[in-house]
Amino acid sequence: IIDSSGIYKNKIQPEILLLTQSPKINLDRLLQNMHPKIIITDASNSNSIVRNWKTTCLKKNIPFHATSEKGFYKLN
Repeated sequence: IIDSSGIYKNKIQPEILLLTQSPKINLDRLLQNMHPKIIITDASNSNSIVRNWKTTCLKKNIPFHATSEKGFYKLN
């Protein structure tokens, strides 16, 4: 989970990354370091930031799920 503090550990490799409260991060750099399998954003993020993150994920072929658009995300 990365929240508004924008603080995260570079050395972890999460399968799922949750972005909440509009963290001020460079998503390109984060994706290069962490390699998550999916990015999930909740409804606390601003719509413009979510659109930017979605575009970044599409360019990098990383699945993106915005709960504000698609509702809850079910883990299998």
